[in-house]
Amino acid sequence: MNETYNESRNDVDSSLRILSILKISSIIKDGDISNCKELILKNRNIEECEELYQMKNLQKIDLSENKLKDLKMVEMNLNLQQIILQKNIIDNINYLNNINNLTYLNLSYNKIKIIDHICQLKNIKTLILAYNEIEKVPNLSSLQNLEVLILKNNMIEKFAKPAKEMRHLKKISLSFNKIREFYFGSHFSQVQELRLNNNKLINISKDILYMTNLKLLCIQNNFIINLDFLDYLSQLNYLKNIVLSDNPFFKKMNVHLLNELIKKLKYLKNINFVPIPPNRKFVNFPFDSSKNNSLNDENLNHMDCKPKFKQETKHYKKNILPVNKNSRNIFKRKQRN
Repeated sequence: MNETYNESRNDVDSSLRILSILKISSIIKDGDISNCKELILKNRNIEECEELYQMKNLQKIDLSENKLKDLKMVEMNLNLQQIILQKNIIDNINYLNNINNLTYLNLSYNKIKIIDHICQLKNIKTLILAYNEIEKVPNLSSLQNLEVLILKNNMIEKFAKPAKEMRHLKKISLSFNKIREFYFGSHFSQVQELRLNNNKLINISKDILYMTNLKLLCIQNNFIINLDFLDYLSQLNYLKNIVLSDNPFFKKMNVHLLNELIKKLKYLKNINFVPIPPNRKFVNFPFDSSKNNSLNDENLNHMDCKPKFKQETKHYKKNILPVNKNSRNIFKRKQRN
């Protein structure tokens, strides 16, 4: 029997939503929580959580928008495939080393600074650690199943060069960090979407030539002066969208230089979110430097070549489970003095 507890379901007793002490085992039929495969408890002001080792079949947990400080509660849930704990106050990623089935981890909007332990998650496919306090990214080459890496809005200055090719990695988002140097190259040969906007890059190295599957490149709001990298981009046959605005070199751009650029990038369809005319010539310079051309997902949604990455999620049959008042506590709020 596949069981799910989701407090957002409309038919859950509304009184459960306001309990200061949540009796999770009381929600499971006959007090048996071992068959529960999904646990979803968002925005409940949970500050402490007992270990969930009795939920031995748990595959997905979502405790977003609470006040949890660590991941100790899931240390022994070895069947977990998805962990979603965004918008808490977690400051480390310990306690995940033995969860070998984990494929999806979202710890965005927390207080995480060091992510070295992440390299032990051999089967992770989607890793989302945006809006944290990360300063350094270790060598991630041990994560050979990684497909999506989202580390935007951190404090990253150093992104270690992978020791070997990341064969399944399709999307990298490192926007809004402090990166001065990024190691382009064959270790990212399968990447289709690369977002490096709003960093401190001063150049794009020739090694970008080896990123042969690149479709979307966002490098606006950096400190790039030299135009040589445009010759490298002209050899990327799948590159359809680039965003270059708010770099020193682009501030000198005019319609003539823009059309020369488009001539080089013969496969390009959009530049700075603006579609290239069918005759591949602009009559007027279409970009107003006084306007904010910064990257946002709303703009990108209109680009037909944007790679789409769907979260791989098993769908479990959901059951509303009866309440047994004689059960013990799993979740509790910290008692205040």
